[in-house]
Amino acid sequence: MALQTGRGTATLMAFDNSLFLKREQRGTWYSGEDLKNAACYGRNGLAPYSATIHSMIGAMAMDEFEDCYKCMKITNNKNTDLSVVVRIVDKCAGCIKGEAIDLTPAAFKLLAPNGDLNLGVLDISWKQVKCPQSDSFPSKPKA
Repeated sequence: MALQTGRGTATLMAFDNSLFLKREQRGTWYSGEDLKNAACYGRNGLAPYSATIHSMIGAMAMDEFEDCYKCMKITNNKNTDLSVVVRIVDKCAGCIKGEAIDLTPAAFKLLAPNGDLNLGVLDISWKQVKCPQSDSFPSKPKA
């Protein structure tokens, strides 16, 4: 299995109906309902999973479910001291495959200088890594 790497943008999912952040160059919008029932779960007999704003998870564009449950180490290209590991648990409908990962506010804050959510879009790189043990994201379901 080849490990995945990429470069693209990280964008913030909005979680309050009064707070919507437009994704530059993508035009996709997210709201709190998008945290519920992540696409990688709740199918083929798997239990559903709903994230919170504190979860360290991400969403990527996928043809099927090929990136589900993979962990990605994401690095801010303009400040390489800022990085985070997230588990991919959802599909990003507004993303172009291989060009973006959408994140929860908690994950985005760790990549943004001074944790600034108002930046909305970051220049990032990512690579697939072995998933660490963490209560911040769900484990891979047992088939």
